[in-house]
Amino acid sequence: MQDIKDYLSIGEMAALFGLNIQTMYHYDTIGMFRPRLRDEKNGRRRYEFDQVYELATICYMRKLGYSLEEIREFRSTQHSDTALESLKQRSVELHRQWQELFSIDEAIQRKISFIEQQMQDIHTDEITIRHYGPRRYIAIGEEELLYRHNSFYFYPTIAFYEGEGKYFGAYLYPDEEGTPSHIPPDQIQVIEEGDFLCGYHLGAYETVPDTIKRIRDSRPDLTLGERNINFNILDQFVENDSANYITHTQIRILDK
Repeated sequence: MQDIKDYLSIGEMAALFGLNIQTMYHYDTIGMFRPRLRDEKNGRRRYEFDQVYELATICYMRKLGYSLEEIREFRSTQHSDTALESLKQRSVELHRQWQELFSIDEAIQRKISFIEQQMQDIHTDEITIRHYGPRRYIAIGEEELLYRHNSFYFYPTIAFYEGEGKYFGAYLYPDEEGTPSHIPPDQIQVIEEGDFLCGYHLGAYETVPDTIKRIRDSRPDLTLGERNINFNILDQFVENDSANYITHTQIRILDK
């Protein structure tokens, strides 16, 4: 029998890799990494020192993002050719995940920029006339399509009220170059340049029509378009209480 110094306790093995003991117990329970020696009387686990290479492989693959089941399968068939192929596939998957995370970060930065810009000169009790250049948006459609559309989550929402109808779009910033590669060009539409009668709606979206009427009634001397354009500024993604939602309502002025 080998000298006891050639063995590591579960605590020593865990400490060597910066793992907690519960992780080691779990690996043992599921058969992922078991000690070669277990005292029949007290159940103490002892690992032979050369088992560090086995645990190192598990830790390596966990750091690469493999699941325990994937590691188990990998180790059952591991040799250099399959290992290299597995690493290549993992690289492709990590690159895909990186692109997805990058897109999410871009969405976060867009949201921050939009809210900060809109909140700079906000006066919720004012009704004003403002001029805007052309503004692009991604056409989403009616509300039943809204929550399945990725653009709803990645761009500020525009709600269009026209007559009895309501439909939605996702705002593309004026300084965003080109068309997002994942959006078909025929889904990009434009709010044409012009003057707009503008005001703010505070609160839940159910009462937006009341605000639209208030804004329209404030200027009976103007000829206004039928479409009411509502940019969500503070919405459910950043504000838990719908009473604090802020929406910027804009109505095209056809004639002064």
